[in-house]
Amino acid sequence: MLADALTPHLLGPRLRLRPFEHTDVDAVFAYASDPEITRYVEWQPHRTFGDSARYIERCLEDHADLQTFAVEHLERQRVIGAVDLRMVSRLWRIGEIGYTIARPYWGQGYNVEAGLLVINYGFLELGLRRIQAICDVGNRRSYRTMEKLGMIREMIIYRARFENGWPIDRYRYSIRRREWERLPLYQSQPPRSDMRVAPGSGGTRVAARGRPWRRDP
Repeated sequence: MLADALTPHLLGPRLRLRPFEHTDVDAVFAYASDPEITRYVEWQPHRTFGDSARYIERCLEDHADLQTFAVEHLERQRVIGAVDLRMVSRLWRIGEIGYTIARPYWGQGYNVEAGLLVINYGFLELGLRRIQAICDVGNRRSYRTMEKLGMIREMIIYRARFENGWPIDRYRYSIRRREWERLPLYQSQPPRSDMRVAPGSGGTRVAARGRPWRRDP
């Protein structure tokens, strides 16, 4: 798949961010079928392994402005979630991240580690100037992760989405390149990447590919 050819492997102390594989179906279904995981997102829990297989297929498709990483636990060699990096504006070099981590791994810093890797990748490899993230105002776990990543709350987006006919407000957080450059949190953990290139590209690195915010798994 072209998307697989363009997606790097980003290595952290406990995690590897890599392209999804068809053999990840069981692991994806294990977390994506959990209603607690989907409580604050716009997609429904997976009901069958077929739902998870189709999600992986969508992740492996070529997209102009979105890249999706499987979050693999190195010790267990198992996927425990996903991280998205979407290009919001190529002109202004703005990206947006979204993340999902399986519930058994909550509270152990895995979402922060995955966020560090993808934010470093966005600034170092893609030359982004600003990276943002969005979450429901009731999703404290998510916005606390953003704050631990050094992101700053910029605004409330009123009536950003609807759930069962009720409007849901959302927070928008962001980190700018100049802020990222000053944070020891990032500079002490540069990403180790196995950058892949597209066939016929002559070895030129390829920018992240993209898709809409939080692809429906």
